[in-house]
Amino acid sequence: MSNNIFSIGVSGLNAAQWGLTTTGQNISNASTPGYSLEKVEYQEASGQYTNAGYLGNGVQSVTVSRSYSQYLTTQLNNTQSTSSAANTYYTLISQLNNLVGDPTKGIGAGISSFFSGMQSVANAAGTTSARQVLVSSAQTLADQITTAGSQYDQLRQSVNTQLTSAVTQINSYTQQIADLNKQINIASAQGQPPNQLLDQRDLAVQNLSSMVGVQVMQTDGNYNVFIGNGQPLVVGGTQYGLQAVTSASDPSELSIAFKSANGATQTPAQINYIPDSALSGGTVGGLLNFRSQTLDPAQAQLGAIATSFAAQLNQQNALGIDLNGNPGGALFSAGSPTTYANVRNTGNATVGVTFADPTQPSTGDYTLSFDGSKYTLSDRASGKAIDSFDAPATSGTLGGLNITVSGAMNAGDSFTIQPTRAALDGFALSNTNPAAIAAASPVLTTAATANAGSASISSATVTPGYSASAISLTYDATKGGFTSNVDVTLADSSVVTAGQTIPYDASKGLTVTSNGVSATISGAPSDKDEFDITPNKGGTSDGSNALAMANLVSAKSMNSGTDTLTSSYANYVNQIGNDTNQMKSASTSQTALLTQVTTAQQSVSGVNLNEEAANLMQYQQLYQANSKVIQTASTLFQTLLGIFN
Repeated sequence: MSNNIFSIGVSGLNAAQWGLTTTGQNISNASTPGYSLEKVEYQEASGQYTNAGYLGNGVQSVTVSRSYSQYLTTQLNNTQSTSSAANTYYTLISQLNNLVGDPTKGIGAGISSFFSGMQSVANAAGTTSARQVLVSSAQTLADQITTAGSQYDQLRQSVNTQLTSAVTQINSYTQQIADLNKQINIASAQGQPPNQLLDQRDLAVQNLSSMVGVQVMQTDGNYNVFIGNGQPLVVGGTQYGLQAVTSASDPSELSIAFKSANGATQTPAQINYIPDSALSGGTVGGLLNFRSQTLDPAQAQLGAIATSFAAQLNQQNALGIDLNGNPGGALFSAGSPTTYANVRNTGNATVGVTFADPTQPSTGDYTLSFDGSKYTLSDRASGKAIDSFDAPATSGTLGGLNITVSGAMNAGDSFTIQPTRAALDGFALSNTNPAAIAAASPVLTTAATANAGSASISSATVTPGYSASAISLTYDATKGGFTSNVDVTLADSSVVTAGQTIPYDASKGLTVTSNGVSATISGAPSDKDEFDITPNKGGTSDGSNALAMANLVSAKSMNSGTDTLTSSYANYVNQIGNDTNQMKSASTSQTALLTQVTTAQQSVSGVNLNEEAANLMQYQQLYQANSKVIQTASTLFQTLLGIFN
């Protein structure tokens, strides 16, 4: 009997010792990342049969289990992935927002300053100082635009650098998971769960989730990890490594691809690229989303503003004459559209791209693809098809772009088209000579000094391809209209030949055009009043063309004629600011949600020091009580020995 009591006391003593050890383990690892609370699982030992019934044999320590919830752990990993993506996106777009700054400053202020300078030239076309101030403001604006291009390039390089670093970390975590799968299988074969290894594997998955969104499937004790639509990163003890490689469609950007199984160098055709859409969540997802949804479109939009600005000024300057009496040349230059052939193309085609109207350029990046029968232009950011033309034609105007395909483009081939991204880096002042500003109009309008009526004639305007020839308009009161010495075209597109009467209504005025030269007469003329449009021979003091250039500030040339250059820039800045605020809200919300989910997960798996302190006291009392049982058994045994002695 005393022997049985002794055995029961020893079993209780061992149970108390297991409890104290596990509690001490919990306390010492209370701050250890990834540690899960451990508990000793007890069960009653099998009883011993006697004629009087089964007698107890004490307690058994069955196992030490983890306090673990698969549901909460999965929820934590998913939330960690979403929060990391939002925080990464917000960090980068905040940098871009800081670079762009206030819509009334920077490039916006530079555009306004340039047009103000052009107005000053229009008011004093023959003044060298006004022209020099304009050239100075033009150079400042050009420097601001090229600086913006450099900043965009630096941000893109930063994304590339962070992608490379993220891939290195992903490979480290997936290798850990694969190695731990092997170790856990070996350790579990002994019949007990290796809690420390299980904690390490769960922590590795959590860290991996912060880098990229993953799905985890448990099979035969292994964690099999996948991304996207089932692309594997870990299967059992095998890791599928990733690499950051030059994008197949854009050499300025990096893409994510799988490494070769044997580590051999791969050709572009052999590289297994992972679509950006399969890499959602985590740092990688945030980087890729920022690049495709904000960085690339914003640079294209700013490039479109620079392209339109240069095209409008150059076109108008070409319609005037400079201080030396020569036709105006280009004032600015901007980078041309850029095309990249996908490195996996099998054809030998090349693609040429020009703007249908450079004053209203497209504001995005595009992909031109060929399916064997049709060429399709799609928006790179959204993937949405914009327009197409059918083979055998090899050229067409799509999305405001004149596209020409030379050579053979096979089915499945594609080209990346960046119409305006290079405009920033290539933006420059073409001529720094103040005399090169074609402030004067190539034609002048005059009213004869003998005119007796109140009618007047506006400054003349010209269009590309004009011919500056003398036009004389004389009013005939008896016929109620003007006669011209040359054929003229009226506002309604009707043509009146030389010598014929052009009806005149003083309440409406009269606009005539000949060989690309136009002018408007308004007011009440008297009989024999004469108005002349003649070539400008000198033009040193005429600022009418400079005025036309200054008026471009209010021309609605952007976004299909809805915005001016300055309002388009303000919209560009405001859009980035609004997107930044939205991402700030999303980041804050996701961080708060992550805190909630972490709290819920830790309520199950985390260590509560107050509870562990109570457990220490409980197991200490249990230890002392079982020690008393053993002491009692020992006393009984000694008493029995004394009886026989």
